[in-house]
Amino acid sequence: MGGIHDRMPGDTSKGIRSVGLDRSVQDVATLRKLLHPYPAEEMRAYPVSAKVGNVRNDGPELIEEVSP
Repeated sequence: MGGIHDRMPGDTSKGIRSVGLDRSVQDVATLRKLLHPYPAEEMRAYPVSAKVGNVRNDGPELIEEVSP
């Protein structure tokens, strides 16, 4: 990941989202358990459109693979 970005993506699986985004969960120990990197073996890097870099763009086409 270091060759692409200086931060590792977080795990956003459904179970983690349901607890991590629930503002009523205030227990630090519970929340710390959510802080782990997304498994590298489940990631795949590929080129996408330069449109990704503009915050005004939004849509599923932004994650489609494009030719380099």
